[in-house]
Amino acid sequence: AALDALGAAAEAVVAHGADAWARLNQYDRTHAAKRMEASRKKLSLADAAFITAHEDAMSDIPARRVRLISRILNITRREAEVRQAAATRISGRPDPWAADPGAPGPDYMPYLADAAATGDAACTAVEKVDRQIRALPASVQAEITAAADEPCATLVRTQGPDPLDSLRNFLLDLAGAEETYTDKDHQRLRSFTVGRQGIDGMTPVRGLLTPEAAATLTRLIIDHASTGSLCDGRDEANEDTRTPDQRRHDVLLAGYGPDKPLATGRGATTIVAVMGIDQLSSGRGTALTDVGVHVPVSTRVKAPESITGCLQIQGFEGRTLFFGRTRRLGSLDQYLALVGEEGMSSAPGSDSPPAASLMHHIVGWSAGGRTDLDNFTFAAPPQHALVDDTQTGPDRWWTHVAPPESGRRVDRIPPQSADPDRAPVHNDHPTVWRHPGVTRRRRFRDRDLNGEDPADSDTP
Repeated sequence: AALDALGAAAEAVVAHGADAWARLNQYDRTHAAKRMEASRKKLSLADAAFITAHEDAMSDIPARRVRLISRILNITRREAEVRQAAATRISGRPDPWAADPGAPGPDYMPYLADAAATGDAACTAVEKVDRQIRALPASVQAEITAAADEPCATLVRTQGPDPLDSLRNFLLDLAGAEETYTDKDHQRLRSFTVGRQGIDGMTPVRGLLTPEAAATLTRLIIDHASTGSLCDGRDEANEDTRTPDQRRHDVLLAGYGPDKPLATGRGATTIVAVMGIDQLSSGRGTALTDVGVHVPVSTRVKAPESITGCLQIQGFEGRTLFFGRTRRLGSLDQYLALVGEEGMSSAPGSDSPPAASLMHHIVGWSAGGRTDLDNFTFAAPPQHALVDDTQTGPDRWWTHVAPPESGRRVDRIPPQSADPDRAPVHNDHPTVWRHPGVTRRRRFRDRDLNGEDPADSDTP
């Protein structure tokens, strides 16, 4: 009967074509679409229940299971893989071989299952979490499964599924585990191959870059592959029709081609890596760079003579109390300090690194905003363009300096059409989970919620 009702409801919704949707105002139309999507996500639990109940009729070989699910449900094998993986995380089937035969198996993640039940997490989101947990050493998977369940559910509810692709360092930090791949592993795995020229005259490339090589190349691309870069004149720059892939290709040619417009001294010279003093002294862990690539701390401290060191002291709320280096340049100092505080764009859901972002005035310059560190935040160019500095348009984004006691730097206010209440939103991206400034602000918020004094356990 429930399936009959489900089918009838689906037919009724489909019967309301584009004309019916067009009669709704923008808010009601968006709200209806969100309700429809939430209902679709809730069925992830039904998929998991079917797959779990049908296990006895399926092979123990994963590939054969996937093929069978694909045939039964008439879906692609890739989609069958996703549903099979999600079922292991959101199906609470008891493990008969466990110490408590009535308890769910060790792979079960109840908070993610609840997110699916409320229509916040689809099978695709759960599979992203499952894939990254299983990529870690087997010895820590059970521990990380338990520790990551609630944070991952919160992440998908507040940030959406895309940040779940960047969970690795976040998961290692939850378990207090070190990166399992060492610098020796990186050196062993590095490769770059130029393939055979095709009949169209083009040649493919493939390979694996070490973190340092990836950071260097990414910096070069960020500096010189934007629209209008490497163009001869202003008119050519204004009419730049190259795709992003084509601009990245042209950067390589400019660096190594016969004319070499990016000769020595004009290419990328600086990559900013942020690490805590404990990491610097131990030489362990990874540091997030301003191009969005994590690099091993050990490789950063091998050649101290080539490094310009900066000391940044942050307070309990993750705000800069002192920033010092040997040479002074105001705007650059503010950029470096902001890298230490934020680590990436503060726009919700954005993963834009500092080098690819703009320093945005939280209170607009035209509205009297100061050019001080407390009034700056990183914003990727697309998100920067969406902000209304005059704060007169309710259907555009606004930015406010967050209250000091909130443990945040900036509150982003969504358009009224997206949220009639215009509740502040933030970017809690897993890439910067253990970034120094982000870590201190998160601890400050947690202590505040628990009624603890920030001074009890940490000092600046």
